Amino acid sequence: MITLTKGATQNIIYTATEKAVLANPYFLFVVTNQVKQNSVKFVVTNVSSSLRYDQSSIVVNDYFAGQDAGLWTYNIYEQASSTNTDPAGLNMVEEGYLQLNESDPLQPDIYAGQNTGFKTYNQSL
Repeated sequence: MITLTKGATQNIIYTATEKAVLANPYFLFVVTNQVKQNSVKFVVTNVSSSLRYDQSSIVVNDYFAGQDAGLWTYNIYEQASSTNTDPAGLNMVEEGYLQLNESDPLQPDIYAGQNTGFKTYNQSL
């Protein structure tokens, strides 16, 4: 599972090269929200020197600024183009889940103004 946080520049790790047919492909990510079914598409290049995994860096807000946090699915396609965002006719090399988090996690309200002392049988605790 890939985890992204809004407002950050993050490295993503994936294993698309294992099933790739092209020598040095660009990877098209098609990410779909599980609730609203809207999609976000972006192209990345592998910057990893490892043979076991691929790594790319993305600025999360460039693609997910107005999107809902939560669970998304992703499909990765290999391609020769660095700009194409249409997956039609491309070879899918990986699929999985992506968790998109808000930049500031929800903080609970803290009420400090109330009296925390109480009396039991006319004794103060």
